[in-house]
Amino acid sequence: MAEYYANHPQAQISFEEHGLGNSVKLEAEMVESVIYCLMNWYDRPDEIRIMFGSTVPHHEDTLKVSNEWFSGLISAAVHVISNTIPSTRKDELEVWQEIHTGLETLVDEARSC
Repeated sequence: MAEYYANHPQAQISFEEHGLGNSVKLEAEMVESVIYCLMNWYDRPDEIRIMFGSTVPHHEDTLKVSNEWFSGLISAAVHVISNTIPSTRKDELEVWQEIHTGLETLVDEARSC
C-alpha cells in the first residue's frame, strides 16, 4: 500500500472515507481481490473479465473512485511481486508483465462500457 499511496496519495483519503472507520480492512480486501485476479488470470480470464466489467464501472460511478487508482493498485501489486523475482528469471518477469498487460486491458475495456 505504501507504493500505491506514493503514486496515488488521494486514494488514501478515499480508502479512509470508504473504509467507514476501518480502512485497513478495506485495503486488505482490495489487495486480496487484486491478487486473486493476478493469480487467476491465465486459468479464468472470463471470470476476471466479468469481475472487472462490473467492478470498474461501480467504483467509478458509485464510489467516485478514479479508474487510475484502480489500475494503480494492480500496477503496485505487480511491481511488488516482480521485485521478488531474480533478474535472471526473465521468463517469470515476462509472465508477470503479460498478466499486468492483460489486466490493464480489462480495466480499459471496462472503462469504455
